[in-house]
Amino acid sequence: LDFPDLGLLAPKRSFSVSALQSLVIWNHPFILHHCEIAARKLEGQSAELKNQIPMMFQSILLRDPTADELQDFTAYGEEFGLAASVRLLLNSNEFLFVD
Repeated sequence: LDFPDLGLLAPKRSFSVSALQSLVIWNHPFILHHCEIAARKLEGQSAELKNQIPMMFQSILLRDPTADELQDFTAYGEEFGLAASVRLLLNSNEFLFVD
């Protein structure tokens, strides 16, 4: 996301992180579009948010949410919608970085 110069040869790319990368992942129309698609898919599988949140965690992080995560994401989803919850999970460190 930091637009490397493709004309230069390098055996290994240097590591860089910038605030603009986070903003792109948070606000880019591609991300917003796919969050809406994921939310519609989850809504098609279940009508209740309390069931959609665990399915969202399974499809994105391949694990079940903890009790605290379930409570927090359910409250967030009730206030801002399921697509916003998907967007939040896609921007989590657990999704973005490999340990």
